[in-house]
Amino acid sequence: MFIKNQIFKDEETLLELLFDFGLGDMSPLINEMYANIDRDLEQNEAYKTYRDSLTDEDDKEELYTEERDMRLAEQLMEMFTSFQVHSRKLYGLKNDEKILLFEIDLV
Repeated sequence: MFIKNQIFKDEETLLELLFDFGLGDMSPLINEMYANIDRDLEQNEAYKTYRDSLTDEDDKEELYTEERDMRLAEQLMEMFTSFQVHSRKLYGLKNDEKILLFEIDLV
């Protein structure tokens, strides 16, 4: 799903857009957040045990991507009151601030 030039507030839409915009370029903020999530996942014994029980590499990658995106969405929902897609960019909005999160080039 790709929402064009709209503002939204729900986590479900954010998760779908994280998947879409994951193909694009992330902002330094998102880069940092992903790095923190990666560190947290590597210290999470339950996650590592479950991941290591999977034999298929595609399943392991899918688990990682889903867990990372869910954690990112939760954190972004706490940081921003709404989100906006405009001109192939995803922004987080809070008060009068508009923070770039992702940018995608649809050539």
